[in-house]
Amino acid sequence: MEEYAYITPLLASAFYLAASARLLRLHRQTGERPELLLGVSFALWGIYYLGYNVPSLLRLEPWPHAIEWAFEWLYVLGVFPYMTFTRAVFRPDGAWASALVGICSACLLVGAAMGTLEGQVVYSLGNSWFIVEWVGYTTPCAWLCVEAMVYRHGARKRARLGLVEPLVVNRYLLLALFGGFQVLACLSDLSFAHDISSTQAASLVSNVLLGGTEIASVLVLWLAFFPLPFYANWIAHRAAIPPTSVEA
Repeated sequence: MEEYAYITPLLASAFYLAASARLLRLHRQTGERPELLLGVSFALWGIYYLGYNVPSLLRLEPWPHAIEWAFEWLYVLGVFPYMTFTRAVFRPDGAWASALVGICSACLLVGAAMGTLEGQVVYSLGNSWFIVEWVGYTTPCAWLCVEAMVYRHGARKRARLGLVEPLVVNRYLLLALFGGFQVLACLSDLSFAHDISSTQAASLVSNVLLGGTEIASVLVLWLAFFPLPFYANWIAHRAAIPPTSVEA
């Protein structure tokens, strides 16, 4: 693969690590659990992207093949605090939410463990355990997207009565977009896996799709937790316009 194919995955790594540092710093200030969970998740995913791409970029063969499973486990481990974040924020007392976390955890652990034991290529449609693992990390992304949209619907109603700040309503939208972009990134994994299955190398298109959707997801989440002043002012201005002029 040409060197430029690694640009978007490495950018995704940089964005994940930068967002992780900000979230963990915010956690130290607030002591809140959600920031800690996402900060840990992003740190693991940022290191995963570095470890999975830098060795191949530097042509340090056969090192990439020897350690790719270790870095794959970093990604798997990062999904656990991600799922816990969704449950803690949206469904802290839901028995079905705990069951869903358990099912996804089983898919992740079984898929990754069996793939490791059998020594199959991680991202390959020929690896039956890859699909099991894929379900384990794609479902939490879709779950977050749905939960955030449901909560946004309720928050919009309360915002019309002045009970919720417009920025809070927008934060739910950004969380939904984050989950949606993550789902797209997971779907891009299938394109990535198809390339590996057929040519033993990922195409530039697959890398751009995967890295680009990951970068987009981190950017919208950054706005959710660290809104820039001009963005916050724009949201407040939109909310001040009468509903007959613009939808809230």
